[in-house]
Amino acid sequence: MNVWYEKRSLLEPAAQANMGWAGKIRVNGTAYKWMGQDDRSKSASVTNIQITPTRSIFVIQAGPMNLTVTFLSPIEADDWVKQSIPFSYVSVEAQSLDGNSYPVQLYSDISAEWVSGDRSSQVRWSNANTGSSIYHEIQLQSPQQNSEIANQAQDGTVYYAMSTAQPNISWQIDRDETTRAGFQTNGILTNTMSTAFSSISPNYTVFGLAVDLGTIQSTSSPITWSVGYVRDPAVTYTTATGAMQQRRPYYVTQYANISDVIDAFTGDFTGAYDRAVALDQKIMSAASQISSQYSDIVSLATRQTMGALDITIATDSSGHLVPGDVKIFMKNLGTDRRVNAVEHIFAAFPMYLYLNASLGGALLEPLLEVQVSRTGQPYAAQDLGDVYPTATDPTVAPTQGVEQTGNMLIMELAHARISGNGTLLSRYYSTTKRWADYLVCNAIKSVNQTNKDQDKVVDSANIALKGVIGVKAMAEIAHALGQDSDAVEYGNQSTSLLSSWLSLATSMDGSHLLGTYGDQESWSLMYNLFSDKMLGLNLVSQSVIDTQTRYLSSLLAKAPEWGLPIDSTAGQFGNAAWSLYASAFVSDTTVRDSLIESVYNHANFNQTVGAFPERYNVTSNAVNNGRAGPALGGLFSHLVLTVPNQTISADSPFGPDGTGNGGPSSNAGAIADGVIGGLAFVGIVVAAFVVLRRRRAQQHEEAGKPKVMRQVPPHPTVTPYYQDSTTGFTGTTAALAGIEPDPYEGVGVIPPSKAKASPNRPHHDVPFESIATSDDSQAGSAWSRGLLSPAGAPSVSPTDVLGLRTEVENLRRVIHDIRAERLEPPPEYIEG
Repeated sequence: MNVWYEKRSLLEPAAQANMGWAGKIRVNGTAYKWMGQDDRSKSASVTNIQITPTRSIFVIQAGPMNLTVTFLSPIEADDWVKQSIPFSYVSVEAQSLDGNSYPVQLYSDISAEWVSGDRSSQVRWSNANTGSSIYHEIQLQSPQQNSEIANQAQDGTVYYAMSTAQPNISWQIDRDETTRAGFQTNGILTNTMSTAFSSISPNYTVFGLAVDLGTIQSTSSPITWSVGYVRDPAVTYTTATGAMQQRRPYYVTQYANISDVIDAFTGDFTGAYDRAVALDQKIMSAASQISSQYSDIVSLATRQTMGALDITIATDSSGHLVPGDVKIFMKNLGTDRRVNAVEHIFAAFPMYLYLNASLGGALLEPLLEVQVSRTGQPYAAQDLGDVYPTATDPTVAPTQGVEQTGNMLIMELAHARISGNGTLLSRYYSTTKRWADYLVCNAIKSVNQTNKDQDKVVDSANIALKGVIGVKAMAEIAHALGQDSDAVEYGNQSTSLLSSWLSLATSMDGSHLLGTYGDQESWSLMYNLFSDKMLGLNLVSQSVIDTQTRYLSSLLAKAPEWGLPIDSTAGQFGNAAWSLYASAFVSDTTVRDSLIESVYNHANFNQTVGAFPERYNVTSNAVNNGRAGPALGGLFSHLVLTVPNQTISADSPFGPDGTGNGGPSSNAGAIADGVIGGLAFVGIVVAAFVVLRRRRAQQHEEAGKPKVMRQVPPHPTVTPYYQDSTTGFTGTTAALAGIEPDPYEGVGVIPPSKAKASPNRPHHDVPFESIATSDDSQAGSAWSRGLLSPAGAPSVSPTDVLGLRTEVENLRRVIHDIRAERLEPPPEYIEG
């Protein structure tokens, strides 16, 4: 749940519907309201506001006392138990303005409006004291799983709590006028609960917690309330096999019940505060190296990007937790209810990579898993479903094939490079390779390829560029996994594709990159150039970047204060994430700062209300969509460039079935097996017989030599993968057991290193044919263009063609491996 404030004169929660949340301070018998809309109390005045990545800090004057009210939403990217707890803090510190001491009491409450968007819903409640904390619990009498009304879930429970370490706590559950008036008069609550369960409105029940501080000049420590909205199960997910899982919040791996969670959270305020301050300082210090304006907008974006995530663990059919099955799901807040919307994960990815790259891996995992077998398409799906939190039906759209496929390949490589964990690359190699083949065929010259920013666009150079970069990313993925022939093929293809792209995307006068092929007046931010820089591919030359930088500079000189639209076909709509992507690849700091300033002006404009939106009108600054959405994690574009790459460790890119987890073979694959399988089998058997005889002869020859030897490993050690229960995806199971892992144990393939040809060995691999660039031909390799059916025969679909190609390529790789095994010299031995 996201709750935001709109008004500066007083803290008042803002949502599509009102959310009752009140705060009062009673000083020397006079009550002042520091939060909410209660007209019984005098209004306090907000005198200062500070926003950090984890905190909103308000300085408020209430009569003779100065208050510091801090809203803290912990960001615990390195501790997934803590990060998965859906609670936040609000704390108050008080200081006398005149140096005198005053009797002071503090109060806060929430209403049942937090439970449902349907204000006629019937609710029930209770109060509990665990000894470590006091809390109120509110829920619907008839919850509806996975349902929302007015963007509020209908299946959760709200908690309002305080740690009992704070003395002199009183509480009350009753009608709003009764509870609030009682505090205003007496400075204390009754410790009683109304049992007249009712609808949310028109008779509002509130859940109050108060503290009597006695006569003080200042508080010795913050007075803190904790608020949370808990949904358990959190996500309904359908796996690649079609099994439905009820996935639970990850904190259940450590806590047996919600009381334990509340005790831990309320008791950890000091630690959470210290960690938040440290993270704030890290982020803001790094961002300030770019500019103070950049630091400000990054601070605004952080919480709303993290607030869209549910970190979950699977349960089996009996409801038991499945250790290690950790996945993250993202709600497409501010736009719609889609689950793991790929384009918004892509936009937010710089922030996830910066905070903890494993967050990105756990977001990608469910998208990859379900597409092994469920979508049946050669391109990537755009999400896991339309209705959060039901991740049961991936959405595939052929018009977004290039966009979403490019997004996935880029993110897979980015995650692996920054985390060092190549497990997803190896586990889903065949799926990724299938997608890369699609891009080879379709990235440059394709029909009606769009993205979520623009529903109708033709021949978009920016979308095509993403596809080209995706192919180059595939080359790097293959290289990281020791699949050298694939790496060469996709590397060559990306170079050829880029050449074709430049010929189509460069204006005739060479002054800029076109937004639309052939339209000499068109232009684009060309924000996808950032991916080339983030991945360190250096695919696009510096001269091209310099040209684009100069052209953007000329556009910015005439642009409104809120910056540039996405491109010349987007009307007046700009996108904060894409503007910051562009600012991170340009080669001129003046242009960089102008792009940042435009987004800063957008965020700082006081005549539009609501949380920081992603998409807006650059002429009027009116909000279009994406308010409080996760895509603004893209503002971390500059910060992610400061994170060093790691050496990628991964398993062999072959799944348990030995096929690289490509899922069930397509019909084309079966045809390939039937046509060439017999001949291949004969060749493999003969080759295997020769290899076996040679090995036995070598063993017999060496048997009589009593020398002590140590073997020099012929290949580098790779690291198997496991999920750490605290931080996510790091480490090895073998390392935990204190043993050296065998990277090929249990895998029925020859190690990738053994497939590498020696420097003097003839190379028999056949490279891809260069793509065609004529206007009437479809870009792609010979595999994609030349598989023609005989006259009158049924045509072969592109999907079948790609499946056939994959099967043939896998077979070619096996034969190549056996050839390499035959020709490679034996391992080197050193006498010991």
